[in-house]
Amino acid sequence: MEPLWHILFFIQVHALFFNTDNLKNIYAVTIENQVVKYDSTGLLLHTYSNKLLGQPTSLDVSNPLKLMVYYKDFNTIVWLDNTLSEISETNLSSLGIIQPPVACLSQDGDFWVYDEADQRLKKINSQLQVIIEGATLQFISEKQFQPYLMIEENQHVYVSDSSLGVFVFDQFANFINKIPVKGVTYFQIKNKQLIFKNKNKALIYQLNSMGEYSSELPDTAMQMRIESHRIYLLKQNQIVLYPY
Repeated sequence: MEPLWHILFFIQVHALFFNTDNLKNIYAVTIENQVVKYDSTGLLLHTYSNKLLGQPTSLDVSNPLKLMVYYKDFNTIVWLDNTLSEISETNLSSLGIIQPPVACLSQDGDFWVYDEADQRLKKINSQLQVIIEGATLQFISEKQFQPYLMIEENQHVYVSDSSLGVFVFDQFANFINKIPVKGVTYFQIKNKQLIFKNKNKALIYQLNSMGEYSSELPDTAMQMRIESHRIYLLKQNQIVLYPY
């Protein structure tokens, strides 16, 4: 039985994409290339922009005290604190890594990138040393790997490719398996489940049993997230929240 939906509240914002943390804070990257942060009630708390770097490619808020904003076009990661004040910048060119398509935080404070030049997943520490380097992915897939989003969760790294599926690696960058779900761009890993939007449905893929079920969404959306018994939908000019 599908749930009966009612709007909890909405945030008026023209966003390219958004993210949420486990404290129910909401973060969005706007069409003006700003990073904005709202609290659990939708109150605007902080903003950040860097006109020199342009549009952020991704925003990792898995550590609410140290956010990772990746600017692919300038090969730069900006680290922000919980008030969206800049802590530091990391330019990946010094490592010989040029414009990796995806990057994400590691739960131990280091970070991951996918180096497209040699098709390897690499883990980098705060001293900008490559401490883990996986095998080349050219032996895993016959097609060109085109990653869209990368997340670390429960000592596993998940990378989506909308045409190939979601690739899973262990904490040492060893390839484990590929989850054969197509059309995945933005996704979440929660409670051993892969959660993503497909058309007007929320799809839940059980990582242990490989079972899959879906739930109709209350409205069309560009992006969806589920967090702390709430469902968030990104529409053209607002983020709408429903109890879930």
